[in-house]
Amino acid sequence: MATSRFVHASLALLLATVACALTPERLPELDRRFYYNLPTPSTQQDFLKQPASERQDYLERQGLWQRWVGLPESEREAAASGDVQVGFHEFALLMAWGPPADTQVRDVNDRPITQHTYIRCTSGPKAGRYVRNNLDCDGTSNETKVSIRNDIVSEIEYAR
Repeated sequence: MATSRFVHASLALLLATVACALTPERLPELDRRFYYNLPTPSTQQDFLKQPASERQDYLERQGLWQRWVGLPESEREAAASGDVQVGFHEFALLMAWGPPADTQVRDVNDRPITQHTYIRCTSGPKAGRYVRNNLDCDGTSNETKVSIRNDIVSEIEYAR
């Protein structure tokens, strides 16, 4: 009887461990995009501990799910595949490419504009991924500048 309880407890622990992702790379793609947009390392760790069935509830408590479903469907589809276009909402950009490497706010003609700088790996094991630091690429990289005005992508300046 004690052996049976031990086996059941071990199996339950194993299932709980498998249901939770231990690293962001083990998350499904959309969940991984949400993970990188969580506000702090502690909320990111909490998200990794959530069973798959509870991740949406967690994102709702963080306010990210509402921002996601508030985007037009065309933006959600494009962001889920990593595409960003002028006219998209800033949150679609963040879901597509993750947090920027740098952000600056400037006044242009007395109007605030946010400019995000993204670093994209162009070679190496992370080619095609956006990272926070070009040293994270283990290869070459380029920068893309994205201007945001009133929560809308107003300009995308790709590296030449």
